Amino acid sequence: MNTKEALKKAVDILKKAQIETAVLDAQIILSNILNIPRWKLIIEDINLSKKQEEEFFEKIKKRAERYPVAYIIEEKEFYGLNFKVNEGVLIPRPETEILVEETLKRIKNKKNPIGLEIGIGSGAISISLLKNKPDLRMIATDISDKAIQVAIENAKIHNVLNRLKIIKTDKIRGINEKFDFIVSNPPYIPLKEYENLMPEVKKEPKEALIAKDEGLEFYKEIIKKGKDLLKEDGFFAFEVGYNQAEKVENILQSYGFKAEKIKDLQQIDRVVIGEKQ
Repeated sequence: MNTKEALKKAVDILKKAQIETAVLDAQIILSNILNIPRWKLIIEDINLSKKQEEEFFEKIKKRAERYPVAYIIEEKEFYGLNFKVNEGVLIPRPETEILVEETLKRIKNKKNPIGLEIGIGSGAISISLLKNKPDLRMIATDISDKAIQVAIENAKIHNVLNRLKIIKTDKIRGINEKFDFIVSNPPYIPLKEYENLMPEVKKEPKEALIAKDEGLEFYKEIIKKGKDLLKEDGFFAFEVGYNQAEKVENILQSYGFKAEKIKDLQQIDRVVIGEKQ
């Protein structure tokens, strides 16, 4: 079977499974197996070995069962870098790049800053910050052994492990250094909204998605305990859910922080920055 035939068959399977991105997903999976750029599949016709064909349709079957593509190919691009991901670790999202961008803007002129990330997951946020700010040091926490293992692997791949210290702990517990900033994309989906999520999202770790108190549980705890860990001109940088920016802004203001909301490409308030006054 050649690539054109394989893709046609795969797209039919995915369309029957009501996968809206059938063509793109099939191309991504096949280009990953063949280790070639996706554009080559469009302009070239390549014969597949029996082993490649079997692997391809095995992975297409998983996609038809609504497994995320990132878990199937075990990688995800984020902020211009490739990150290893696997089941048990939250998949990095394009909107989270805004959180990285806004944090970098605020530390651009700081000399030798130190940051804290709460819930490192795959390491996408901390590693992207470290790659773009060579004098930055990061400390990061996570409760998941699997996430810590993946983050360490990604930090090694991107040569930043010497500037990243990962601590297994719950949120901020046991952390007592002073930081220029605290950044987090915490779980923020209220339990009542979880059932309405897409099947692909439900394949991701539940503990990385759901939060109590209408999704505000982590923000409240991080701000309450983290405020004393920030230096005089320090700041919080949070990703928030589609209807949470104002609530998180209010929490920050109640502790005397000056808050700013930043919109994503869909014009949804996606990031909230809280600066010490």
